[in-house]
Amino acid sequence: MLRRYVPLFTVALLSGCTLTKADNQHEKTMQAINTMENRVNYQLATMIQQIDEQNEYIANLEKELSAISTELSRPPQPQAAPAPVYQGKKQDSVKLTDPAREAKVAHGKVILGEEEWVWLDSIQSFFKARVDTGATTSSLNAVDIQVFERDGKEWVRFNLNHAEDNPHAKPEIIEAPIVRWVKIRQSALEEPTRRPVIEAWLKLGQLHEKTQFTLADRSQMTYPVLLGREFFKDIALVDVGKKFVQGMNEQRIPTTN
Repeated sequence: MLRRYVPLFTVALLSGCTLTKADNQHEKTMQAINTMENRVNYQLATMIQQIDEQNEYIANLEKELSAISTELSRPPQPQAAPAPVYQGKKQDSVKLTDPAREAKVAHGKVILGEEEWVWLDSIQSFFKARVDTGATTSSLNAVDIQVFERDGKEWVRFNLNHAEDNPHAKPEIIEAPIVRWVKIRQSALEEPTRRPVIEAWLKLGQLHEKTQFTLADRSQMTYPVLLGREFFKDIALVDVGKKFVQGMNEQRIPTTN
């Protein structure tokens, strides 16, 4: 009798082990599914937060673009044009206050013609000058040049009188320290000539500058003064089709020491 029930007990025991293993496997599977689900939910929440932040950023950009578009759509308000201002090397601003002066200044620079009257402070007198865009340095008429020493430095004494302007004028004697010497070659065949260079205050229209001049005998030339590029570069415009644009300014400026 007992032998008959032994196989049944064995089958029941094996069935119970199988069910226990199946339940354990199912539990592990559910835990894995829950873990994956939690991970997916976390990633989804993070993505939603990033999308919300991007949407907020885009909304702010749209507001700024709308404000800029509104500002651009407004008609421009008329504004008074500022008067051109001369910004020279040592010169105060030149402001346009009348049409006559406006014709003498353009784009913040003084207009010069091919010929101009210049005022030399050292002798308180006007001289006719040629504005030469092809010359680098300026030149001054000098006759009877005498080089001498004063306080251990080289000085020069010369006569600036120019018969072309006033044949009856008395000699204009000028004394000035020599700044440097230059060598001038008149032609390829001649030996270079050594000439002194001095500094002198010169007034031309609204320009009042200390300028370097090479001393040379210009008594046979039309102009006792030649203005080179070093004088007017960056501060003036030259119109070779005009003459005496700045005119003869009657204001006498005291000599600058």
